[in-house]
Amino acid sequence: MKAFRKAIVITLAALYVGSIFFLGWLDDYYYRTRPRQPDQASGRVFPEDVKGTVGVARVYLTRTEIFPFRYAEYFLIGFFAAAALLGYHWKILGNARENTPKKLY
Repeated sequence: MKAFRKAIVITLAALYVGSIFFLGWLDDYYYRTRPRQPDQASGRVFPEDVKGTVGVARVYLTRTEIFPFRYAEYFLIGFFAAAALLGYHWKILGNARENTPKKLY
């Protein structure tokens, strides 16, 4: 049971870190591929400032494309809080003082 709980906490922590990397990649991808002016025909009318490897630009995205940017902070807070609270409640990491060597003098 302890291994299953540890796997859950590690999975939540990995989702947190993976989401940060995914958002960084998505920023750069949209920076390189999305229009800098609104395009009514394709539905890219929602402005978003994204960062690329070269700089920052305002691009226009569809409603679906802008979803990760609008709600990313809630997902990140949720993953982090769930991992931290479950890890603390289930005592996944244990007591750090128990693992330190004793003084010899």
